[in-house]
Amino acid sequence: MEIEKHHWQPNFPDEISITDDRKNECFEITLKQGADIEIAFDWDYGYGGRGNSRMTIPVQMLKDLLNELEPIK
Repeated sequence: MEIEKHHWQPNFPDEISITDDRKNECFEITLKQGADIEIAFDWDYGYGGRGNSRMTIPVQMLKDLLNELEPIK
């Protein structure tokens, strides 16, 4: 797993990329200031097929879901 932090302010929003790049697959989560979280998956299995898929999730929704997993104190 690789984490890259890009500090581009004040011209552009800051961004963090979390990437897991394997032999035939690449999984990437992009966290960008002021934007939904983007999750992308690319694969290439040769004759077995290749392609990609992307989805987004609102930041607040992910925070709420993570908070549900926090133990009660």
